[in-house]
Amino acid sequence: MIKKKDFVDVRDLTKDEYLELLEVIRILKEADQKGIQIPLLKGQTIALMFDQPSTRTRVSFESAMDKLGGDALYLETKTMHVGEGRETMKDTALVISGMCDAIECRNENYDAVVDLAKWATVPVFNGMTSVSMHPTQALCDLFTIMENLPAGKKLEDVKVMWVGDNSADTSEENYHLGGVCRSDTFLFAKMGMTFIAAAPERAKMLPEDVEIVEGFCKESGGKYIQTDDPYEYAADVDFLLTDAWWYHGSDHLKPQKIEEFFPKYSINEELIAACPEWVKVMHPLPGNRGYEISNEVWDGPHSLLMEQAANRFHTQKGLLAAYMYPRVCKQQEALQQYYTAQVEALTTETIDKVAGTHYGDWV
Repeated sequence: MIKKKDFVDVRDLTKDEYLELLEVIRILKEADQKGIQIPLLKGQTIALMFDQPSTRTRVSFESAMDKLGGDALYLETKTMHVGEGRETMKDTALVISGMCDAIECRNENYDAVVDLAKWATVPVFNGMTSVSMHPTQALCDLFTIMENLPAGKKLEDVKVMWVGDNSADTSEENYHLGGVCRSDTFLFAKMGMTFIAAAPERAKMLPEDVEIVEGFCKESGGKYIQTDDPYEYAADVDFLLTDAWWYHGSDHLKPQKIEEFFPKYSINEELIAACPEWVKVMHPLPGNRGYEISNEVWDGPHSLLMEQAANRFHTQKGLLAAYMYPRVCKQQEALQQYYTAQVEALTTETIDKVAGTHYGDWV
């Protein structure tokens, strides 16, 4: 049983809790594929707070909540009162908690989501915090890998290589977009997998993040390997992952990123040929076709891109069910006890009155 109220950081759950979550996702996906929708969250509402554009995160949360029988409210934070010099996150969290049963938040600032979760009395889900953390995407990536394990391999046997941007350094002189990589690395290390980080020197994972990853590997038996040559370990890799080299708000970096990563860190047919025949390719999207992944590979037999994207929906269903349904059950149990007591008290009182009126002579 997951004890955390919120899903804000991939570091917050244990390996066993993740395995439990993966099983919930698997069951709900299996039911969905057979046309079965289970209205676990009927009458529940989630508020979706976004201060950045979104396709997969927004659609997956809205659709997942709908399929579970609940409702979703899309809220652009620029149209809300919350923000610097305006309403505090504490007040916003408490107000929304009084009206909704859960909150999803995509925010530039990781600390803002942490603050939201601190004050909210309902579950809070991190829908991405700039380049620092994308836990729902990482969980989706893990689930997609679990569904596509090479024959005869367990999760702990899997070798993943992240090609390209590994860094979450957002300093002005060295801006990188390695947030999904950071989230995946933390999570995969927790699960005991081998993670190979292939990046040029300026785009390597930050030393403080490497320290965290190596700590998880020590506990789980996983491995972390760093290289600047994607071909060095290609022959042993089961999954190739990458992410956008430039993104919303950083389009001006395109020339710099092409110079930094292309073509050496592009997942193309040449790199695929150096990998085992069963290798699969993943990308959280949106992506820049022809750069992070060549068009031939993007649309080819090794690509899991669309399956991975669709799994965002199934992942969100599992998350919502795992975090919200136990609260629904507790509320229903408490209400049932309350109204049962009311009925029992009323019934007892009525019996006493009747007994006093009609059967007084028998006492």
